[in-house]
Amino acid sequence: MSPVPETRTPNDVAILWRLAGYGWQHRGRWFLLIGATVGLAILSGSLFFFLKLLLDALTGHVDELNGKLAWFGVAPLAVDQAGQAMVHLGRAMLVVAPVTAALAYIAWHAGGWLANRCVQDLRGQFIGHLIGLDLAFHGSLSRGDLLTRLTSDVQSMQGLFAALFGKVMQRPAVSLGTIAWLFVINWRFAAIVFLLLLPLAAGIARLLRKTRRRAHTARERLADNVSVLEQITAGIRVIKAMGSAAAERTRYAVANRSLFDANLRLVRARAQTDAITNGTIFAVTGLALIAGAWFIGARLITISEFIVFVGALGQLTSQVRSGSRSWGEIQENLPAAVRVFAVLDRPSAISDRPDARDCPEPKRAIRLEGVRFRYAAGSDDVLNGIDLEIPIGSVVALVGEAGAGKSTVLDLIPRFRDATGGTVTWDGVDVRDWRQDSLVHHCAVVQQDSYLFNDTVESNIRYGRPAATVADVEQAARRAHVHDAILGLAGGSGYATVVGDRGERLSGGQRQRVAIARALLRDAPILLLDEPTSALDAENERHVQDALAELMRGRTTIIVAHRLATIQHADVIYVLGDGRVIEQGTHRSLVERGGQYARLVALQRLA
Repeated sequence: MSPVPETRTPNDVAILWRLAGYGWQHRGRWFLLIGATVGLAILSGSLFFFLKLLLDALTGHVDELNGKLAWFGVAPLAVDQAGQAMVHLGRAMLVVAPVTAALAYIAWHAGGWLANRCVQDLRGQFIGHLIGLDLAFHGSLSRGDLLTRLTSDVQSMQGLFAALFGKVMQRPAVSLGTIAWLFVINWRFAAIVFLLLLPLAAGIARLLRKTRRRAHTARERLADNVSVLEQITAGIRVIKAMGSAAAERTRYAVANRSLFDANLRLVRARAQTDAITNGTIFAVTGLALIAGAWFIGARLITISEFIVFVGALGQLTSQVRSGSRSWGEIQENLPAAVRVFAVLDRPSAISDRPDARDCPEPKRAIRLEGVRFRYAAGSDDVLNGIDLEIPIGSVVALVGEAGAGKSTVLDLIPRFRDATGGTVTWDGVDVRDWRQDSLVHHCAVVQQDSYLFNDTVESNIRYGRPAATVADVEQAARRAHVHDAILGLAGGSGYATVVGDRGERLSGGQRQRVAIARALLRDAPILLLDEPTSALDAENERHVQDALAELMRGRTTIIVAHRLATIQHADVIYVLGDGRVIEQGTHRSLVERGGQYARLVALQRLA
């Protein structure tokens, strides 16, 4: 399965409909927005109707004016009462003004509220879904690409929501309100104006599709740029140690130039759209004037009506220009929505069955029976029919050369990954019949490079059990042989010391012992250790070994070990090679057998 399926791009309507669905979750604001927008459209368009009445009064069309004033209950006017008509119309517009202002405020406020709330909902949904995705996904997508989707792409979607609930809904509504009033004034000429605007809208839409394609490419280049930047910042020590600064500058320059070229192509598409829009507006206005001249000659429109239409056409063309730019912004941001939805639509490879149950604490054994595993369809098997048993309460070690599948076995036990063949069972029950979070509840993991969050020492230890007291945290630290080291940290803040990104303010041994304290506080019955001391020097390894001995006491322990001195007292040692168990037994029996394990022991001079 592809980590982020983006080969089939949904159409604009489908994306906008999905975005609107986020707003539908807040129906009250949605209906408030719709109501205010409709009211605003009607009142904004009525301005031209009032202008028509005014022109009728000023040009002597009193009879026609009286007929329309009767709609508002105004008494008929004499021919010389144009001034009185102006007063009546002025009063009517003063009444409409605060209502229009109130509706405009409500519409824009409701639209802004919906846009921001939808982005808040989207961010929460994205993070929640991301955390629930399987390890295969997180291992296949670069951090730079993922960060771009989470930051830049989601931020661009805020612009999409703002445009959807603001410009896209309100400006076309106001334009349609104006056109509706023009049909009331003179439906024949209104139809001509409407038909003239249609090809303008169609032409702009065609150009904007090009904008969207180029915006998508620009988004991809931005993700590549951020990915290279993330690698450079994360690997700065290696870059300096290898003297690779010039090479990295060149590598980033290539990514930076690619982003510039993509953005420049996008600018060209925008410029073309703006050029065509402005030119077409003049052409449409010219055609409207020619048509108006014919209508006046045929006595199908009055001078006052034509003046109103010219004013309305000016407003409509201005709205079309503004709308084309707004729609261009939407087209530029739609690829961001596609990239975010690609992650949200990616199902986790690890999911609970509908009838999955909570797993009780295992009492007998964990078994792998005929287990096969591959990381991707079509790739070679990493495990080729593994059979092994882990009795509850025992210490089981997994050894073998790099790539033998040791860490993969650890991932299969709490179902961080699913076997592609065979079964993994706890007390005879397939792990897929248990709820995955209940399996994890019974496990504690300490890895070779244990991750610490950029938070205090206390918070990192408490991470596995948030409700733990300060006394519980300190007791776990003492058992992990790290309490004194914590109190001696620079700054004198002790457990309140912020450890930095990935725990960089602590030494390697201190980080491992804090991770062990975290596992101790979690107090899970099954312990998974993935080469927890292989990256440490002899002094730190001794401290960590003391902490591990405390951690392993009374627990079922599965340990992946590179340094065989750490597993000499394991109850069972499984030697893996080519994805299979090639030897098993105790340290002594395997050494006496003289096989692969004995060769590894001899290489480390442990015999």
